[in-house]
Amino acid sequence: MTHLRGASLAAALIAAALLSACATAPSPTTPPAAPPRAQAPQPAAPPLREYSYRQPEAPAATPDNRIVLIPPPPPVPDPLPPEPADTVAATYTGLASWYGRRFHGRRTASGEHYDMAAMTAAHKTLPFGSRVRVTNLDNGRSVVVVINDRGPFVKRRVIDVSRAAAKELGFLQDGVTRVRIDVLEAATDIAG
Repeated sequence: MTHLRGASLAAALIAAALLSACATAPSPTTPPAAPPRAQAPQPAAPPLREYSYRQPEAPAATPDNRIVLIPPPPPVPDPLPPEPADTVAATYTGLASWYGRRFHGRRTASGEHYDMAAMTAAHKTLPFGSRVRVTNLDNGRSVVVVINDRGPFVKRRVIDVSRAAAKELGFLQDGVTRVRIDVLEAATDIAG
Protein backbone atom coordinates (compact mmCIF):
# COMPACT_ATOMS: atom_id res chain seq x y z
CA MET A 1 0.00 0.00 0.00
CA THR A 2 2.77 2.39 0.73
CA HIS A 3 4.04 1.58 -2.59
CA LEU A 4 0.79 2.63 -4.19
CA ARG A 5 0.61 5.75 -2.17
CA GLY A 6 4.14 6.74 -3.12
CA ALA A 7 3.36 6.06 -6.79
CA SER A 8 0.20 8.14 -6.73
CA LEU A 9 2.04 10.89 -4.90
CA ALA A 10 4.77 10.83 -7.53
CA ALA A 11 2.17 10.89 -10.29
CA ALA A 12 0.47 13.86 -8.64
CA LEU A 13 3.77 15.71 -8.39
CA ILE A 14 4.61 15.04 -12.02
CA ALA A 15 1.15 16.23 -13.07
CA ALA A 16 1.55 19.41 -11.01
CA ALA A 17 4.99 20.03 -12.49
CA LEU A 18 3.63 19.58 -16.00
CA LEU A 19 0.75 21.92 -15.31
CA SER A 20 3.03 24.59 -13.89
CA ALA A 21 5.38 24.21 -16.87
CA CYS A 22 2.48 24.66 -19.27
CA ALA A 23 1.44 27.82 -17.49
CA THR A 24 4.88 29.47 -17.84
CA ALA A 25 6.08 28.06 -21.15
CA PRO A 26 5.40 30.09 -24.35
CA SER A 27 2.73 28.68 -26.54
CA PRO A 28 3.96 27.10 -29.77
CA THR A 29 1.68 29.30 -31.88
CA THR A 30 2.62 32.89 -32.79
CA PRO A 31 0.94 35.62 -30.83
CA PRO A 32 -1.71 37.65 -32.62
CA ALA A 33 -0.37 40.64 -34.51
CA ALA A 34 -0.71 44.02 -32.93
CA PRO A 35 -3.60 46.03 -34.28
CA PRO A 36 -2.39 48.47 -37.01
CA ARG A 37 -1.88 51.97 -35.84
CA ALA A 38 -3.52 54.70 -37.83
CA GLN A 39 -0.91 56.80 -39.64
CA ALA A 40 -0.99 60.50 -39.20
CA PRO A 41 -2.09 62.30 -42.41
CA GLN A 42 0.84 63.70 -44.43
CA PRO A 43 0.72 67.45 -45.03
CA ALA A 44 -0.07 68.36 -48.65
CA ALA A 45 2.79 69.77 -50.75
CA PRO A 46 2.52 73.54 -51.16
CA PRO A 47 1.44 74.67 -54.65
CA LEU A 48 4.11 75.88 -57.07
CA ARG A 49 4.25 79.58 -57.86
CA GLU A 50 5.66 81.31 -60.90
CA TYR A 51 8.33 83.88 -60.22
CA SER A 52 9.60 85.05 -63.61
CA TYR A 53 9.44 83.93 -67.21
CA ARG A 54 7.12 81.06 -66.36
CA GLN A 55 9.74 79.08 -64.46
CA PRO A 56 8.02 77.32 -61.55
CA GLU A 57 9.99 77.29 -58.31
CA ALA A 58 9.06 75.90 -54.92
CA PRO A 59 8.20 78.64 -52.44
CA ALA A 60 10.53 79.19 -49.50
CA ALA A 61 9.48 78.03 -46.04
CA THR A 62 9.24 81.65 -44.95
CA PRO A 63 8.40 84.54 -47.24
CA ASP A 64 11.48 86.01 -48.91
CA ASN A 65 11.18 89.71 -49.57
CA ARG A 66 14.20 89.66 -51.90
CA ILE A 67 12.26 87.95 -54.70
CA VAL A 68 11.42 90.45 -57.43
CA LEU A 69 8.88 89.57 -60.08
CA ILE A 70 10.20 90.45 -63.55
CA PRO A 71 7.69 90.55 -66.40
CA PRO A 72 8.83 89.17 -69.74
CA PRO A 73 10.19 91.79 -72.14
CA PRO A 74 7.72 93.26 -74.62
CA PRO A 75 7.88 91.89 -78.16
CA VAL A 76 10.26 93.74 -80.44
CA PRO A 77 8.45 95.16 -83.49
CA ASP A 78 9.78 94.20 -86.90
CA PRO A 79 11.87 97.14 -88.14
CA LEU A 80 10.91 96.52 -91.77
CA PRO A 81 7.33 96.64 -93.01
CA PRO A 82 6.09 93.48 -94.72
CA GLU A 83 6.63 93.32 -98.45
CA PRO A 84 3.51 93.67 -100.55
CA ALA A 85 2.20 90.46 -102.03
CA ASP A 86 3.00 89.76 -105.66
CA THR A 87 0.31 89.17 -108.22
CA VAL A 88 0.80 87.12 -111.35
CA ALA A 89 0.30 89.20 -114.48
CA ALA A 90 0.90 86.41 -117.03
CA THR A 91 1.94 82.76 -117.17
CA TYR A 92 3.91 80.91 -119.87
CA THR A 93 5.30 77.40 -120.20
CA GLY A 94 8.19 76.17 -122.31
CA LEU A 95 11.82 75.16 -122.20
CA ALA A 96 14.47 76.96 -120.16
CA SER A 97 18.22 76.84 -120.54
CA TRP A 98 21.05 78.55 -118.68
CA TYR A 99 24.19 80.47 -119.55
CA GLY A 100 27.24 80.96 -117.39
CA ARG A 101 31.01 81.28 -117.44
CA ARG A 102 31.45 82.15 -121.12
CA PHE A 103 29.25 85.25 -120.73
CA HIS A 104 30.30 86.20 -117.18
CA GLY A 105 31.30 89.88 -116.99
CA ARG A 106 30.03 90.78 -120.49
CA ARG A 107 27.47 93.51 -120.99
CA THR A 108 23.87 92.40 -121.23
CA ALA A 109 21.26 93.99 -123.50
CA SER A 110 20.15 96.18 -120.55
CA GLY A 111 23.67 97.57 -120.14
CA GLU A 112 24.43 95.72 -116.91
CA HIS A 113 27.33 93.31 -116.61
CA TYR A 114 26.24 89.68 -116.57
CA ASP A 115 26.89 87.97 -113.21
CA MET A 116 26.44 84.21 -113.32
CA ALA A 117 26.01 84.17 -109.50
CA ALA A 118 23.05 86.62 -109.59
CA MET A 119 19.39 85.65 -109.98
CA THR A 120 18.87 87.08 -113.47
CA ALA A 121 17.52 85.86 -116.77
CA ALA A 122 17.16 86.67 -120.46
CA HIS A 123 13.80 86.86 -122.25
CA LYS A 124 12.92 87.90 -125.80
CA THR A 125 10.15 90.40 -125.05
CA LEU A 126 9.63 91.09 -121.33
CA PRO A 127 10.76 94.58 -120.20
CA PHE A 128 14.08 94.88 -118.37
CA GLY A 129 13.62 94.81 -114.59
CA SER A 130 10.59 92.51 -114.78
CA ARG A 131 10.45 90.01 -111.94
CA VAL A 132 9.65 86.48 -113.03
CA ARG A 133 9.06 83.33 -110.98
CA VAL A 134 10.47 80.33 -112.84
CA THR A 135 9.24 76.89 -111.70
CA ASN A 136 10.91 73.66 -112.82
CA LEU A 137 8.00 71.39 -113.81
CA ASP A 138 10.11 68.25 -113.35
CA ASN A 139 10.94 68.78 -109.65
CA GLY A 140 8.69 71.66 -108.46
CA ARG A 141 11.54 73.98 -107.44
CA SER A 142 11.12 77.68 -108.17
CA VAL A 143 13.13 80.92 -108.05
CA VAL A 144 12.43 84.59 -108.74
CA VAL A 145 14.71 86.20 -111.32
CA VAL A 146 15.01 89.68 -112.84
CA ILE A 147 15.05 90.10 -116.62
CA ASN A 148 18.20 91.99 -117.64
CA ASP A 149 19.08 90.48 -121.04
CA ARG A 150 17.58 89.33 -124.35
CA GLY A 151 17.40 85.75 -125.50
CA PRO A 152 17.40 82.82 -125.79
CA PHE A 153 17.92 82.67 -129.51
CA VAL A 154 17.36 78.92 -129.79
CA LYS A 155 14.09 77.57 -131.18
CA ARG A 156 11.42 76.51 -128.62
CA ARG A 157 13.27 77.98 -125.61
CA VAL A 158 11.41 80.71 -123.75
CA ILE A 159 13.94 81.83 -121.11
CA ASP A 160 17.67 81.70 -120.35
CA VAL A 161 18.46 81.84 -116.62
CA SER A 162 21.78 82.52 -114.91
CA ARG A 163 23.94 79.69 -113.62
CA ALA A 164 22.89 80.42 -110.00
CA ALA A 165 19.21 80.24 -110.94
CA ALA A 166 19.76 76.98 -112.85
CA LYS A 167 21.49 75.51 -109.81
CA GLU A 168 18.54 76.46 -107.56
CA LEU A 169 16.11 75.01 -110.11
CA GLY A 170 18.14 71.78 -110.22
CA PHE A 171 18.94 71.48 -113.92
CA LEU A 172 22.64 72.37 -114.17
CA GLN A 173 23.54 68.88 -115.39
CA ASP A 174 20.66 68.59 -117.88
CA GLY A 175 21.12 72.07 -119.36
CA VAL A 176 17.47 72.32 -120.44
CA THR A 177 14.22 71.72 -118.55
CA ARG A 178 10.47 72.33 -118.82
CA VAL A 179 9.39 75.40 -116.84
CA ARG A 180 6.41 77.55 -115.97
CA ILE A 181 7.07 81.30 -116.02
CA ASP A 182 4.91 83.58 -113.85
CA VAL A 183 5.42 87.26 -114.61
CA LEU A 184 5.10 88.99 -111.24
CA GLU A 185 3.55 92.36 -110.81
CA ALA A 186 4.16 93.98 -107.42
CA ALA A 187 0.94 95.00 -105.66
CA THR A 188 0.49 98.78 -105.77
CA ASP A 189 0.04 100.66 -102.52
CA ILE A 190 -3.40 102.32 -102.65
CA ALA A 191 -2.63 104.67 -99.71
CA GLY A 192 0.22 106.33 -101.69
